[in-house]
Amino acid sequence: MTKNILVGIDDTPEAQVALRWAVAAAEQRELPVRVVRAYLNEIDRWPAVGMAGYVPPPMALDKFQHELDEAVQFIRDRLGYERGSGWLAELDPAHAILLEADEAEMIVVGTRSPNKMSAAFLGSVATAVAAKAPCPVVVVRGERHDGPVVVGTDGSPDSDDALTFAFEEAARTGLALEVVHCWLAQSEYAAAVEGTEQLLKTWLAESLEPYRDKFPTVTVRASVVDGRAGQRLIKLSETASLVVVGSRGRGGVAGLLLGSVSQSLLHHAESPVAIVRRSEQSERES
Repeated sequence: MTKNILVGIDDTPEAQVALRWAVAAAEQRELPVRVVRAYLNEIDRWPAVGMAGYVPPPMALDKFQHELDEAVQFIRDRLGYERGSGWLAELDPAHAILLEADEAEMIVVGTRSPNKMSAAFLGSVATAVAAKAPCPVVVVRGERHDGPVVVGTDGSPDSDDALTFAFEEAARTGLALEVVHCWLAQSEYAAAVEGTEQLLKTWLAESLEPYRDKFPTVTVRASVVDGRAGQRLIKLSETASLVVVGSRGRGGVAGLLLGSVSQSLLHHAESPVAIVRRSEQSERES
């Protein structure tokens, strides 16, 4: 069965940016795009929601359908009629997207503007989808950059899958790949820092050899840097075309929503972020 690129939309400008990103990704992969336009019917839920004296306005179903139809037509105009489809879902947006996720090779969602007030609220859909989806989730945020694909690695199984995704993306797009391993040097052990850093560089170079062999056309820059991974990757996102991380790193616990690094990027990155969860095949092979 042919997989698709699944994209969630609403009536925000960010959703339109996500839609265009999804179409470009589908064009590179020669895949169809499936659009989900979800909504919650407040009238059916009233008076369980809202405040005393508040009556929800009538649902603008025609408006929602029009938004979906426009998105599907946009896809078909660029990819062909058969490669665009959509679903108007009377569901919570995250739930609706996850119901369609089994058929997706990738899920794409947008986020609100990155200010402090929205940062606490923006990730409700993106975070829920990224934490539970069975495939990579790209959260489109920040500005469009022409820089490299950046991937964070820490040697965990999740970051192995993130590396594979990042190498595939770099090979597909022709972009350079920057692989970053972050560590925190302890000042009280200054004498051992230089030796430890060299060991980490050796480990990183050796761990990337199978990927370099598999993707010989990808230009790779690998570095070991001192600092917190979230902060370092956010800084790199200022010029990156895409930042890729696993959903959890070392210390992650299965069943938790997302690791601290992926959470930080969802809230503060200046570029699109790909959250790659460990695939079922990788779990079986480990």
